[in-house]
Amino acid sequence: MKLCLLKHSLTGMLLMAPHVFAQGVPPVIVVNPKMSTSAVVDDADDPAIWIHPTDPSKSIIIGTDKGDFPNGGLFVWNMDGTLRQRLNIDHPNNVEVRYGMRLQAGLVDIAVVSMRNDDEIRVFKIDPVSRQLSDITTAGGIPVFSEPYGICLYKRPADGAMFAIVSNNVSGNKKLWQLLLEDDGTGKVRGTKVREFGNITDVVEGLVADDELGYLYASEETVGVHKFYADPARGDTRLALFATGDGFARDREGIAIYKCNDGTGYLLVSNQGDTSVKVYPREGAPGNPHQHNLITTIKTNGAVETDGLDVTSVPISADFPHGFLISHNSIGRNFRLYDWEDIAQTYLKKCLGSVGVDDKPVNLPTGFSLEQNYPNPFNASTNIGFQIPHGGQVIFTIYNLVGQEIRHFAATQHPAAGRYSVWWDGLDDGGRSAPTGIYFYRMGFDKHVAIRRMVLLR
Repeated sequence: MKLCLLKHSLTGMLLMAPHVFAQGVPPVIVVNPKMSTSAVVDDADDPAIWIHPTDPSKSIIIGTDKGDFPNGGLFVWNMDGTLRQRLNIDHPNNVEVRYGMRLQAGLVDIAVVSMRNDDEIRVFKIDPVSRQLSDITTAGGIPVFSEPYGICLYKRPADGAMFAIVSNNVSGNKKLWQLLLEDDGTGKVRGTKVREFGNITDVVEGLVADDELGYLYASEETVGVHKFYADPARGDTRLALFATGDGFARDREGIAIYKCNDGTGYLLVSNQGDTSVKVYPREGAPGNPHQHNLITTIKTNGAVETDGLDVTSVPISADFPHGFLISHNSIGRNFRLYDWEDIAQTYLKKCLGSVGVDDKPVNLPTGFSLEQNYPNPFNASTNIGFQIPHGGQVIFTIYNLVGQEIRHFAATQHPAAGRYSVWWDGLDDGGRSAPTGIYFYRMGFDKHVAIRRMVLLR
């Protein structure tokens, strides 16, 4: 259900740190949706999340309606689930998002779609200002095999090369295709096949690539999840086959990665016949990175017969402080959003995603900004300035590099709009001096969250 765009490899933008988690994970974690998108016209299938580069509350959800033209198309929703844009195209199946593709106009964020009736894939530019999609596929199109089905993207860290990996829905022995995506000389995107691999017998729809660790996961619906190297230069050897049992009812469908910056996290696989999502360790088992044993099952109430899913650990808002899981809901022809806090509880990791950790203000809504601390680096104490567009409660928390909470400031009520500041004296909650290192300060206000980093030098 996914174009194989490697999920959310936001170079220089996405910064995640693991949170300490408890042992004794229950076999099933039941969650209810916190939000839903509006319905599509015909048959919803696969979602993808695009994170806004400076204001995560302005992120968007892109989803496919795999009906035939004119019902089928790409739907774009705001984070409150309201429809923002609809593009009428014929039977798109899966969609995937990637950041920072090199084109003549510079670096652009893209969404890539498998076009099942047209036997091709198409590339759309995501405009960060309008948050609208526009087709930038080369004039001749990017043809693939008959009935392209799943798709994902892989961005190679070494050189920034962008690849699409595509599966098909034709019976018999199946191969995955990997295509290099690049500028065609006119600012449009062309695709060149660089390998066929896989020898997979049944249908694969769920595809996802892990840019940072360099792996590709292909979910064969009635068999299990295959693991390969995502870089074609590393060969076609299958590294693992897992999720072969684990209580799957009917098909293994969508697959996504909840990422932490230390290489840990979770692989999430939707269990179509049981309204649930299976959870596996992203990093594998101790001493064996290719051993992925089942951790738990997420029972996603309200998402029936789930095909595609996606997940992020970026703090979108106060509703989703450690990101969210989005799952296809067949009955409602829409997508359900689940707060990762509700899923993780004290059992799973909560990773700290961040945007805007450079030396410029993190601008969220008009009149809201979180400033770089001063001085930085600092010794002993530092000042953190911020602006708010109206009165309200502000909460500050300091984390160390591995995501452990160091200092929690009591919530402060500010009476009106304006510029304020908070001092950190370099002490933790126990009154002890924090050691030299990199720290992150997180500000919560209204439904918005902003995070920046600072350096303490003793």
